[in-house]
Amino acid sequence: MTRFLILMYHMVSNPEADSEIKYACSPEQFNTHMLKLKQHGFNPVSLEQIEQYLLHNKALPDNAVAITLDDGFADNYTHAFPILSEHQIPATIFLATSCIDSNNRWMNQRGFPTRKMLTWQQILEMNASNISFGAHTVNHVKLPEIDASMANNEILSSKKVIEDKLGQPCKHFAYPYGLFNSKNRDSVEVAGFTLACSTRSGFNNANRDPYVLHRIEVYGNDPWWKLKQKMTFGINDASLFFPAKYYMNRFINRLTP
Repeated sequence: MTRFLILMYHMVSNPEADSEIKYACSPEQFNTHMLKLKQHGFNPVSLEQIEQYLLHNKALPDNAVAITLDDGFADNYTHAFPILSEHQIPATIFLATSCIDSNNRWMNQRGFPTRKMLTWQQILEMNASNISFGAHTVNHVKLPEIDASMANNEILSSKKVIEDKLGQPCKHFAYPYGLFNSKNRDSVEVAGFTLACSTRSGFNNANRDPYVLHRIEVYGNDPWWKLKQKMTFGINDASLFFPAKYYMNRFINRLTP
């Protein structure tokens, strides 16, 4: 059975504070990641290709990996877009629609630096050049912590805004903070999305619930060896000793009756 990976990035810029180190991948590091993916035999695919595989059994290449970026930071245009274009790698950016043409207020309210978000002009330009856009709610809310009607509105309204602006279906969704419950999952399906991405780590295959796709979170300070390890083992946290512990546990389990 074909399995595939989805990577999750956020900012593609240098961190402006220690609080951003996990979320801000420098352009140089991002470029290295994209270059190494192809050099090491990974085949970048779009979420549309993954949708066609899951829903219509259309083949994916071996070692398929999709690139996603959450939130819609302006540096996705200034830094990530040229790198993705240079390497001819498709990607999906998940937008918190009320923050477009504005800033990351859901973060700076928690002490993070203020960052500019994408403009609609930038989104339209990228949408014409191998970058697709999904919904990430209107206000980047924690869906399980608000009532059902508000959650439904966050899901539906973000979809409608993107469709109205781009003039095409918005089919893919990502849960803010990776938080959702069964009602939220069902609301995403009822809203007409075909796929939804979580922040749960691991590999995906045809048996995965398309509304709970797993992703590998790429930290801003991940060198290539850490990202490669994450992709090899389907984990979010890499370390020098993880492979040794993993294979030792497998060996012990074989010996245990």
